Amino acid sequence: MSKVRSLLKISAVKVILAIVFIAIAVVVSFSLPKEQDPNIGLTNDPATATVGVTRPVGSMIVNRSVVYRDITIMVTKVEEAGAFSDDRKRAGLFTVRVSVHVQPGDTIQTPVGIEFATLVRLVLPNGQVISPKLATVLPIVFPKQAKDGFFDFAVPSQVPLSPLVLQVGTASSVAFGQ
Repeated sequence: MSKVRSLLKISAVKVILAIVFIAIAVVVSFSLPKEQDPNIGLTNDPATATVGVTRPVGSMIVNRSVVYRDITIMVTKVEEAGAFSDDRKRAGLFTVRVSVHVQPGDTIQTPVGIEFATLVRLVLPNGQVISPKLATVLPIVFPKQAKDGFFDFAVPSQVPLSPLVLQVGTASSVAFGQ
């Protein structure tokens, strides 16, 4: 023990130990998993990347909307595929992606918080109601600022898209087909 203490009194040994400690800290910091950028989803995001679709099943243009708390939620497109490359939450054999355009009404003067992930549900033709596994629409709506996003729903098997319905809250819904 006294030998270790005598070695620690030498300044060269202290410098070497400090360098070794810093080197270990650098190696550990580079080997840890990367965090997702906390700035993703802000209004000044760069152009979105191209999304890869695995086992595409079908898609349809909807362009129907519902108004919720003076905020228009327009379903623009519905797609079904085995997987989407930007979806890290894998669940179910297939994913139904509902693309939406959110437009605040003229009466919205202050930011409004809406938890879209708990607000929307997908109603299947058999009546089963599914919660989204992923929602990219930010939970805050700013006055006069439209935004686009999507909801991903995991489904156990292929489903026809036209009879699907997006339920918004308890009283509103958007039917995808005629």
